Amino acid sequence: MSGTSPEQVHPQITVLGVGNTIMADDGAGLELLTLIGQARPDARVEYVDGWTGGMELVPVVQEAGRLLILDAVAGRVPGTVVHLTGDQIPRMLQAKLSPHQVGLLDVLTAARMLGREPEQIEVVGIVPEVVDLRLGLSDPVTAALPAAVETAVEVLDRWFAELGAAVTGAGPVPQS
Repeated sequence: MSGTSPEQVHPQITVLGVGNTIMADDGAGLELLTLIGQARPDARVEYVDGWTGGMELVPVVQEAGRLLILDAVAGRVPGTVVHLTGDQIPRMLQAKLSPHQVGLLDVLTAARMLGREPEQIEVVGIVPEVVDLRLGLSDPVTAALPAAVETAVEVLDRWFAELGAAVTGAGPVPQS
């Protein structure tokens, strides 16, 4: 269709790392953000350090065509890599692993209520062992970083392939 900008056909991908580095394993999302940015630098991706941000992240979420959230994720076995999509995400954010997650649920809800939210949202995270006032990641979380990076890169590669198919006409064009 004439007059369609590349941004309309090729939605922006945002990778949002959240967490708190002074709360031990709660900093896993921020460490993942750094590692993934190094592993997969790409002009089509905006890497955002969301730290423990709250409602100020609403514009970041609203402008993302596809949003990959990196975070520490509640679970039973420390060091487990978790990949969530769809309806799993609000349930994960309700677990209230750390204070910033209440803010993330609010951010996603606000974006939806304002009528502008990402076409796709996925979460890649690691189950923490320690979420106390302490610097550095625990051994199980540190050991899980390579697998979590691999999982996140697989999400990005899938999205690049889907967007490439949309741009070349090999698949459906995302609707805004």
